[in-house]
Amino acid sequence: MNHLLTSLRRFRDYAPFLLRLSFGFQLVYFSQANIFQFEKMQEFAGYLTKLNFPIPLVMAFLAAYAEFFGGILMILGWQTRWAAAVLTFNFIMAVVFGHAIIGDTYANSYPSLHLLAMSVFMLLNGPGKPSVDK
Repeated sequence: MNHLLTSLRRFRDYAPFLLRLSFGFQLVYFSQANIFQFEKMQEFAGYLTKLNFPIPLVMAFLAAYAEFFGGILMILGWQTRWAAAVLTFNFIMAVVFGHAIIGDTYANSYPSLHLLAMSVFMLLNGPGKPSVDK
């Protein structure tokens, strides 16, 4: 059994690839409504207004575009660590100001925490194989 698990090491570089695809598709899927439907962007800005973010519409655009284009870069594996750095900052802001400060539940905070963890993983580990970066 130990030999079987040891033999799986040769596929280790493909694990980040699978995570990157899942992470990237999730980012693109959930941010595309804000990008392509201005009403959704206004709803997001309204939420940021309730959280006392300065210039909430601008912040909503920055967050949505960071997630959308960051997701595309993750899927491609291109400029992965730069995209992950931007996304890490984005999701730190989401976790701290969008959830923790207002005392949000873990169930509501989990998506942002998950995306923060994935961003940090990609920042520290890179894209894996295959990727444009490699």
